[in-house]
Amino acid sequence: MKKFLLLSLMVIVPLLASAQVKFATVRLQEIFEMMPETKEANKTLAELAKKYEAENINLKTEYEKKYTDYVRNRKDMPQNIRARREQELVLIAQAIDDFMKVAQNDVAHQQEVLMAPIKAKLMEAINAVGAEGGYAFVADEAQLLYRGVNFEDITLFVKAKLDLL
Repeated sequence: MKKFLLLSLMVIVPLLASAQVKFATVRLQEIFEMMPETKEANKTLAELAKKYEAENINLKTEYEKKYTDYVRNRKDMPQNIRARREQELVLIAQAIDDFMKVAQNDVAHQQEVLMAPIKAKLMEAINAVGAEGGYAFVADEAQLLYRGVNFEDITLFVKAKLDLL
């Protein structure tokens, strides 16, 4: 998709250059990281990840205790008890793996949920600045392979629109 966008820009830019069309770049990541909403979302995500990590540690501690007890006592256990304890250890290990997968998925989902309105707000500001400035194209500076002299950096205008200055 990025290649298609860049190729399209490479074809369209020379065609439109003769029509005095204005082009702009913006440093999306820089602005995104400056937004207070992003900082708050990252804090929320870090707290969520910390809770999952604490639970993971508890599960692993439980597993280690049961495993240590099993290793220490397995010689004296009847076959049935030893088989049940081995099965219990396998189930706990699987539960830990399942828990970590659920935790990772939940953190990723929460990240999407928390970041979506922030990204929308940023895009709204870029669209507003682009429309106000009469720009035909606004591209993320990080995605450009080449930037000619006809591109204007509107990062400061977008920051101002978001009250980040």
